[in-house]
Amino acid sequence: ARGGGTFVDAHDFLVFHLGSGPKFVRHAFESAVAAAHGEGSVGEEEVEAMFERLVAPSLRLASRIGPMHTAATYVNLASLLLHASPPVGSRIGVFSFGSGAASTMYALRVRGEARVDAAALVGMLDAREVLPPSDFVAVCDRFSATYGRFDWTPRVRGVSPARSYRIKAVGVLGRREYEYVPFDEVQLRAPDVAAAEATESVVQAASPSSPALQQLLASLAGAGS
Repeated sequence: ARGGGTFVDAHDFLVFHLGSGPKFVRHAFESAVAAAHGEGSVGEEEVEAMFERLVAPSLRLASRIGPMHTAATYVNLASLLLHASPPVGSRIGVFSFGSGAASTMYALRVRGEARVDAAALVGMLDAREVLPPSDFVAVCDRFSATYGRFDWTPRVRGVSPARSYRIKAVGVLGRREYEYVPFDEVQLRAPDVAAAEATESVVQAASPSSPALQQLLASLAGAGS
């Protein structure tokens, strides 16, 4: 590791937060180079070579996953360990830039063998199911029909991922309740049943105020009179 100097020059590898995609990181890196050496003082070819050496290995997974927000920096770090295998002694600069004081910059020193379970991580990406755009449109429609709704219970469609959390209910005041899904708990439903239940769920969510909500509003009105 070189140590000292600017953020760009002081590290053997760089890991950035990911916004909308890998291009977001490229722009951040180019800005960092300009801040370190002066605008236009480093040629495009040299900037490209620096990017490929310092940053590109950290973006291999992101190029397959897309925007990740909170998890982005750490997935990019895992990608670096997976695709570059930093040798002992390497210095890794990490910059998780967020809103204002939420930004964090720190350095990691590789002191031993850094390994990532490639079979598990890449295997999950390879096992993903390819869906047509119409399926994503349907998800957006269901989201729009239930966004901001109070006092309703969602219905399950398909199989929930193992060891995950899903929303169980939304209370009369908008408080959300979640439940843990252990392995293989939910069984896949027949398409016609799932479609009928999804329609019922949307109708339920879009219906007028529930009795519980009406009762709450009535009690609040009474308290204010």
